[in-house]
Amino acid sequence: MNTKKKVYWIVKTAAVTVVGLLVMPPLMKKLGNKLYKHSLKKDEIDYENMEPEIVKKDKSAEE
Repeated sequence: MNTKKKVYWIVKTAAVTVVGLLVMPPLMKKLGNKLYKHSLKKDEIDYENMEPEIVKKDKSAEE
């Protein structure tokens, strides 16, 4: 490997490291918050029907 290729490789590696350490964490947090807020808007919770359902078993079904 000649010296130009080594220098380019080091510069590219440094650039990827900087992007990974400085740019990605805030971007992931921002996008994660947007996705979470969007998922909250989709589902409406029906508070009227939140009691447990009692199911009686038939004795003939157990056999």
